[in-house]
Amino acid sequence: MGGSDVASVALLEGRKVLRLPCNFAGTKIERASWDQQLKLDLASSRGIRLNVLCRDASPVSYFSIYFQSGEGWYHAAFFPESATGWNTISIDKTEMTAEGKPAGWGQIKTIRISAWRGKNEDTEFYLSDIRKTGVLGGDAIVAILRSESASQLSPDEGRNVEQFTQTVAQNLYALGIGCSVISDLNVSADTLKQAKLVILPYNPSVPDRVADELAHYAGAGGKLLVFYAVPERLRQVLSIEGGAHTKAAYPGQFAAIHFGDSALKGAPPVVGQQSWNINAFRPVVGVSRVFAEWFDDQGRPTGHPAILGSTNGLVMTHVMLSDDAAKKRRMLLAMMGYLVPEILRQAAEAEAAHLGELGGFKNYDEAVSQIKALSHDDSRVGKALASARSLRESSMKSASEQRFFEAMDQSQAASQELKDAFCMAQRPLPGEFRAFWCHSAFGVQGISWDEAVRRLADNGFTAILPNMLWGGAAFYASKVLPVAPQVASRGDQIAQCLAACRKHGIQIHVWKVNWNLGQAAPKAFVDKLRGEGRLQASSSGKEERWLCPSHPDNQALEIASMVEVARDYDVDGIHFDYIRYPDSDHCFCVGCKERFQRSTGLKVRSWPKDVLADGSARQAWLDWRRSNITAVVKAVSERARAIRPRLKISAAVFSNWAADRDGVGQDWKLWCEKRYVDFVCPMDYTPSNGSFENMVAKQVRWANGTPCYPGIGVSASSSHFGVDRVIEQINITRRYNTGGFVIFNYGATESKDLLPMLGLGITSKR
Repeated sequence: MGGSDVASVALLEGRKVLRLPCNFAGTKIERASWDQQLKLDLASSRGIRLNVLCRDASPVSYFSIYFQSGEGWYHAAFFPESATGWNTISIDKTEMTAEGKPAGWGQIKTIRISAWRGKNEDTEFYLSDIRKTGVLGGDAIVAILRSESASQLSPDEGRNVEQFTQTVAQNLYALGIGCSVISDLNVSADTLKQAKLVILPYNPSVPDRVADELAHYAGAGGKLLVFYAVPERLRQVLSIEGGAHTKAAYPGQFAAIHFGDSALKGAPPVVGQQSWNINAFRPVVGVSRVFAEWFDDQGRPTGHPAILGSTNGLVMTHVMLSDDAAKKRRMLLAMMGYLVPEILRQAAEAEAAHLGELGGFKNYDEAVSQIKALSHDDSRVGKALASARSLRESSMKSASEQRFFEAMDQSQAASQELKDAFCMAQRPLPGEFRAFWCHSAFGVQGISWDEAVRRLADNGFTAILPNMLWGGAAFYASKVLPVAPQVASRGDQIAQCLAACRKHGIQIHVWKVNWNLGQAAPKAFVDKLRGEGRLQASSSGKEERWLCPSHPDNQALEIASMVEVARDYDVDGIHFDYIRYPDSDHCFCVGCKERFQRSTGLKVRSWPKDVLADGSARQAWLDWRRSNITAVVKAVSERARAIRPRLKISAAVFSNWAADRDGVGQDWKLWCEKRYVDFVCPMDYTPSNGSFENMVAKQVRWANGTPCYPGIGVSASSSHFGVDRVIEQINITRRYNTGGFVIFNYGATESKDLLPMLGLGITSKR
């Protein structure tokens, strides 16, 4: 691609590999990027795998791989973990996002590899052994049929298809079941016959041709597992009838799936799922039957089947959601094992094989050895390891006797003992700032603020950052912003959280989402802002429900709302978030044009062309955008500290300052240098330790002495991972002497499962 250096073949370790040089020094390219045109069919594969070697990835923000299909692309990001050897990168199709209108995985015409600029230094990386994974008939026996035909008809349906397909696929990956995600745009009988089971996770519209292929597949002995939407052509095949769309008659009507005694071997008796509607299918008498029924949240049967079918296929009357995850996964395994028994052996063998793969350890023996070395003869660790060994032996015996569900239970129990031992072997670092962001203004669902904060204190955390105000709503008695209606019934949330924090010795740094009005902003308030020309617009004129940062009244509102918190509540700090533009395409409202010209003295002759990329006023425009954001940070810092001198000012910031200062107008390095902020929390949300460390290393330098507490994305939209990866990333922050970290997000799962595990060792109060 334009500006990138030439790719070449290199000889490494006696074999030919592809060398890709990144020429960032002295250039302005945003990425080094290369295309290879080809014809590639990935329709019947799980994804791709490639080997990557980059001895210095620090100049790269992240790497991307793209597949062009039709009028669009599929895309995924990756980052190598090791700088000393080859990294095997596996990318599943369910993890890739679609851009434009791709024509399906069977019609790939270009592969694109990109390395995105992280800093102005050159580097290079090597690729080898790019190949398909999860090929049906090879290492995959299950096909997941993704409804790309529905995605083409409706973007909203496309997002649903992607979400529910990914939920099912990720459960299969976790179970170790070889599977492939295939598109319904180019599925064929030859493709299907390679699968022993075909799953339809959410297929709201099935083309007639595809329905015929599925019917032929089932007629030839193939098995089907269908969620929610069953095309007419398949209802007879699956021996079900009815299917009227049925909304919940009252909240909580479809709250749990109950299996009868021994209805489905290996299934949990009860599986939680908060569904809002179902398709009311019924079994055909004498041919199919009901395996599970919907119960409501009061434990009452609804009379509606949840799972039904026969030996050739099963149907669940709603999509599979991600709640009650462990039981949901076991339910899915029981359904698949009922249809294809050999799947149970594969799952049990995978569970045993992966035992010990935590904390960067490759296998069970390495995990035990390394945990012992870390433990300093802690008796708790020794006891947990002994229990893990006993459970592992029991699992192996159960598997040899074909008691696969028991074998999996024992392997999972052994894994938990290993995880406990790993957590207990960690050591806390005294004086560390340890915090959670809490996205809900009402705290952790199901418990009080007092209980939520007590749990933080008991497990060694020192602070909480609760989200109490947005650009257009406050969850306390504000005189500046519209007050959210829930405050009338549930009370002032800052006051409640503050009281709990003072009781348990936890710092409270009140978090504001800046500029973004939020869903709780009243319609009348939004309409008023629109009438006053105070909302953002894209370069094409599309409105955004964000306050325009250049409008003086909006700046005044942002400043006043945060200063109000500092004045009215004895909090430890106030915390900026979204203190930026949404992206590089905002704001181009009429007021921005006028205010930019007035501020800079420049005459814009062609709007917005003159301020877009390569425009004559581009640099002045970028400087001006940054100044609008920085002005608010500076004013809040000065005025809030004047009221409460010991107050800490902080900000959640994008990870790559070098690029984001232009892209979203966020010059947080300047804020650190000017001491407008007392600490920053870069949102380093990635499951990759290599990428995380790469970001932290640069951020500590950019912060220039201002405390930099990296954000760990346990449950962010872009990353989800477990306690072992959290511990690894905390240890990375310690290697760079950050003095602390912040975890996203403090919710029910984190409070119940993650927090106590961290409290066993790495954040322990001992």
